[in-house]
Amino acid sequence: MTKKKIICVWVGTQTSESKLYQEFLQFDYENDEISNFGKEAALEYYDEDFIESWWFEKLEVSKLNDYREELLDAEFFFDQLLLELKNKNLENKNFINFLFGEISNNSINEFLFDYKGMTSTSKVLEFVFKKEYEP
Repeated sequence: MTKKKIICVWVGTQTSESKLYQEFLQFDYENDEISNFGKEAALEYYDEDFIESWWFEKLEVSKLNDYREELLDAEFFFDQLLLELKNKNLENKNFINFLFGEISNNSINEFLFDYKGMTSTSKVLEFVFKKEYEP
């Protein structure tokens, strides 16, 4: 089976790095609830092992290039992502989330292939990019 992969990217604003990681991205396993990120992004569920999140004092496109090598499969989408982000107002943004999915023998987050973006406008989060690719 040919592996088909996808990346979805959101940018957003949190008051602190700890709030991003400890409150916004954290699942509530005791109450069987998805993270606040998942709720804001209109995701019913996602495998949190396949999300990458970066915090910055201020999100700038020029800074993202410095982290390119740390990101899985970046060679398949990163240049297009940077072009897309150059057209966005990132003035008040300070984090970026990358969520990966794939269709294969062991599919992961395969619902992302049908993801249409967020259903409401959020002050915390903005959906900015989606790309399918085959490595």
